[in-house]
Amino acid sequence: MGCDFSFFSHIIQYMRRFLFFLFLAVSLGGRVNAQVIPKEGSKLYYRIIGFSFPAQTWAVKYGIEVAVGNYTSEQDFGKNISVSLTGKNSKIIGEVPYFGSQYTWRVVFFSKGMSKTKSILYHFSTRTSPDVDTNVTRLRVTKSAEKYKDAYVFLDGTRVLYDMKGSPVWFLPGSDQVNRDAFPRDLKATSYGTITFIAGFQPFEITYSGKLLWQYTGNQPGRVIDSFHHEFTHLQNGHYMGMECLHRFTLLPDFKDSIAHNNTDSMKFYQNTQYSCIVEYDANNKLVWRWNGLDYKNNSDLSLWMNKNQNNWDHDLHENAFYFDEQHKTIYLSFRNISRVIKISYPDGKVLNTYGTICKPGVSTWGNELFCNQHSCKLTTEGHLYVFNNNTCGSSHIPKIEVMQEPGKSGGDLKKLWEYQCTLEDSVNTDAEHFHSGGNVIEIPGKSFFVSMSKPYCKVFIVNNDKKVLWSAMPEKYNVDKQKWEMPFELYRASIIPDRAALEKLIWASEKEE
Repeated sequence: MGCDFSFFSHIIQYMRRFLFFLFLAVSLGGRVNAQVIPKEGSKLYYRIIGFSFPAQTWAVKYGIEVAVGNYTSEQDFGKNISVSLTGKNSKIIGEVPYFGSQYTWRVVFFSKGMSKTKSILYHFSTRTSPDVDTNVTRLRVTKSAEKYKDAYVFLDGTRVLYDMKGSPVWFLPGSDQVNRDAFPRDLKATSYGTITFIAGFQPFEITYSGKLLWQYTGNQPGRVIDSFHHEFTHLQNGHYMGMECLHRFTLLPDFKDSIAHNNTDSMKFYQNTQYSCIVEYDANNKLVWRWNGLDYKNNSDLSLWMNKNQNNWDHDLHENAFYFDEQHKTIYLSFRNISRVIKISYPDGKVLNTYGTICKPGVSTWGNELFCNQHSCKLTTEGHLYVFNNNTCGSSHIPKIEVMQEPGKSGGDLKKLWEYQCTLEDSVNTDAEHFHSGGNVIEIPGKSFFVSMSKPYCKVFIVNNDKKVLWSAMPEKYNVDKQKWEMPFELYRASIIPDRAALEKLIWASEKEE
């Protein structure tokens, strides 16, 4: 009588399968639980989430399932799954629908035969803020994106990252180090997969998840706090560059009401000279380089103007933007109040060229034919200088974007290559007499420009080299008393993450810091 081994074969396969599932349940629920992100009980400031978990050698595909709500029962969870995604590796990015909600999720492992093995249930929640409450603050899209539909936009005035449909996907967290009441400026992603900004006149660098990576700690006890302003950048060499606002008080020999500043420490009177320094710090907060704006004032043509105009007691030239061309070791610095951009050699600090009016005896006005009260100065990928021109000297007062070719030698003039006249047809505020402040422009891949008009118009848009608007939107806040939407007064600068790949870099870099 022959033996029937099929029964024993089934038993062996069953036991192997049982032991495998038992091992998997223990491992996922215990030892490797710390490797699962989002971590159990996490409270997130964002809706686009990087889900990661330990890979399994036998898995040919992975998936995640997410349900809105906090569930412990597999049955209840299964009835409420709203997000299901699959991928080829153990890192999957998914988007959940709401801020201020609890979520339950699990991992699904697919074997070669496409059988499914499911992990235990995990839990996280998303925080909320008035900044992402679309009944309070919104980004109203007036022209939908096609080419740049996978981009994302930071607005410093609302402290939020939006997708191109105007939906908020991330907001700036508050903490002891980063006070939400301190209006942020220059909020942007870096090439390192981090986020930098200035808040309370101090610079910060954080991860996408909100972890503080770097902040300025150079202030000494009893010392007047160093005031950083306008722009702050994480350089390719790992250092940080920004602008510090400083003051020099000079004792006046005679009291004159028009120029006196009463120093609170005495009854004497002083003239206040305000100036900025471009500073470079390393990761340990050590100052490694400085360009002194006061030396520039005293040793350039500006000294003629300062000596002549003593009634302007603070001499605020309003340095409002800089750009460091690290490849060619040059820095561009913008002065709003005298409509000037200068080119500086790094690291010797020599001024290579001056774009704008040169002060001479008898010259009492400032400006140039190309821009007025400009904000934001950068170089295109082709090496041309471009600025956001507030155009307050023009009859229309409506901002322009100017792209200019630099002269081949020192002392030459700029040549206009391209210009775009901004429009107001979809703005909630078309009063051109309002005070213009801020605004910026950023070249993005595809020979297009991302533009923020700041106040008074608060319009953001993308325009290509053929002057066709590819996307536009209006950031707005709801005025309960007036029962209408208005511009957010604080909007100052905006920035763009040009594609999904750049966002994913931001997300995964954040996990490395956890």
